[in-house]
Amino acid sequence: MTSLRLQAYRQLLLLDTLEDHSIQDYQSRWHEAQHTVKTLFQRLDTQGGTLPLEEKAEILLTIFVLLQIGYRNEALFARAVEATYELLPQLTEATKSPETPILNSQSDNCCPLSVVRCQLPLLVHLYQETQDEELLPSIDRLMSTWQDNTMTEEDHYLMELFQLTETA
Repeated sequence: MTSLRLQAYRQLLLLDTLEDHSIQDYQSRWHEAQHTVKTLFQRLDTQGGTLPLEEKAEILLTIFVLLQIGYRNEALFARAVEATYELLPQLTEATKSPETPILNSQSDNCCPLSVVRCQLPLLVHLYQETQDEELLPSIDRLMSTWQDNTMTEEDHYLMELFQLTETA
C-alpha cells in the first residue's frame, strides 16, 4: 500500500509533471482511486475484526490519500473520518505496551515507534479534513520525534501536506 500512497502523494502535490493532466486523465485517476477506496472499505467491513490495528491504520491512511485524488466524495471522507476517530484510541492504548519499541529514547519527546508510524499520518489527514485543533498537540509532539535523516519519502510528503494545511 505504501507505493500506492506514494503515487497518490506525487499526484496530489503535482510532482509528476511529465504526465498528462487532461480532463480524461484526471477523471480516470479519480475513478480508479474511488474504486480502490471502496474496495479498501469493503475489506475493513469484512475483515476489520481480525486485522491488526496497524493494518487497519494503514488501510485508513491509504483511503485518505486516495480520496485526495480527483473530485471530493463527501460521503467517503465522512466515513474515513469516523473510522479514524474510532481507531485512534485503540492505537494509543496498544502502544502503551512495554514491548513497544521506543523512538528517540534520549529525548524528552520519546514516543513508541508504532504511534509515530500509525497515528501521526492519520492525525495529519484527520486534521486536514476536520480542522480539529485538539489534534494539534499530538501532531506537534509526534512530529518533534522525527529526525530528518530517518524520514521516509512518505514522511516528507506528509509533512509538506501538514504545512500546506496550517498555512491555509
